[in-house]
Amino acid sequence: MGLAWRGVMTQYAGFYDLTLAWSHVLWGCVLGALVASLEFQTLFIPYYELVIGGTDATQGPNLFVLLWFVAMHSAAAHLILRRTKVREASAQTTSGWALGAAMGGMQGLFLSAQLLNANTAFDASHRWLGAAAFGLLLPRLEATLTAWQGHLMLQGRRLGAVFRAAAWRMVLLTLAYFAFFQPLIWLVAVVVLLSAEPRVGGWVWDGLSPQAKRALRRVRAERAREMRNREREEE
Repeated sequence: MGLAWRGVMTQYAGFYDLTLAWSHVLWGCVLGALVASLEFQTLFIPYYELVIGGTDATQGPNLFVLLWFVAMHSAAAHLILRRTKVREASAQTTSGWALGAAMGGMQGLFLSAQLLNANTAFDASHRWLGAAAFGLLLPRLEATLTAWQGHLMLQGRRLGAVFRAAAWRMVLLTLAYFAFFQPLIWLVAVVVLLSAEPRVGGWVWDGLSPQAKRALRRVRAERAREMRNREREEE
């Protein structure tokens, strides 16, 4: 979860409400633990038992249960991000990133623990590499997705934000469950993160106040000027 916080949140540190963002980390831990626990028991465990019993992993988890969970998950995130404090600060994107990083961390924790305990089903390299991938990539993926949901809300797309986030959350959860048995599928997740990375900065920028944007432009201009002066001195 710490790595998910780095990058976007540190890049814009000082230009958004940090206290509000941290409060959404707490919201994310609570909601993430609740959702991850329910998904784990009612969605993942039946899927895991089927695959261990000989069913092809590409069959995926139960579609109807999956749809229900991602819809409820996305709706809950929407309700948290539409609170008055968030809307007044136009902080749906940064709060969404913090919320998603914590939720993804909780989901990764449950799946990593299950994978590490599966001593008889997988070899040691599979278990440790898979657990590391869950811990490193799942918080970042969920943070990116929830930040995008917040960005859509900032643009006034209320129901559209929920439906779109639910669709992509279904893809993410299916990918994570399949990666439990086929770790190489995480390469797809890396490609998704790299392609989304340039857009995340734009989403956060749109949520900054005019005063914060002006201040950030001045800071960036000063840094660029200092860098040019340093290069001239070295020459």
